[in-house]
Amino acid sequence: MKLQPLRIEAGWLVNYNQLYEVDPAPGYEHYFEGSSLLLLQNNSRLKLIDLQWRPEKDLSGEYQVEVLNFLENFNAKTNEFDIVPNWENPFLTFTSKSRVKLVEKLEELMRVLPVYEDPRMTEKRGLVDELSEPYRLELSENGISTTLVQKILKYGSPAIQNHLLDQKELTREIILMFAEKGKTKKVRNKAKQKLNSKLFKEKRPPKSE
Repeated sequence: MKLQPLRIEAGWLVNYNQLYEVDPAPGYEHYFEGSSLLLLQNNSRLKLIDLQWRPEKDLSGEYQVEVLNFLENFNAKTNEFDIVPNWENPFLTFTSKSRVKLVEKLEELMRVLPVYEDPRMTEKRGLVDELSEPYRLELSENGISTTLVQKILKYGSPAIQNHLLDQKELTREIILMFAEKGKTKKVRNKAKQKLNSKLFKEKRPPKSE
């Protein structure tokens, strides 16, 4: 039996393929077993497409597609990137009993799936900034606090300082601190631009006549 023809878009890698050009029928149950039938990976989009048949070997079952975002961690021992898929929160799911509709959907997904942006503070691809990432997590979980702002101002990388300046809960006082003491000129300029914005621009009293 031949593998199912599939137009693979640029950037996608076929990690595993047991999707055959066969429909469920008595005697063909073994084509519909295993944890996955097809696994596609795109490193530039940080996306996985995982195809399964559920229940396994059940001819009345269906194709199940999960699209997963993943993170990359650089492995210094292998000099490669290990991926961490978010299996608990699929980006998208799709089910169908039709192999034709399945193929159409797979080819569509490979064309249109958006890039997933790694939310972590990283020094470079797959390498987490161990100093600044805890600040980002604290900011995400607990919001802005005076103590956190002081730590980011003193110890944080330019990336986490830029990230802080993008938060909605900022006050003029916090922005002033980064305009004066930001780690880089880029950070200081970003803070100054915010100070000159309509939202944070200091209101001056009207001139007396």
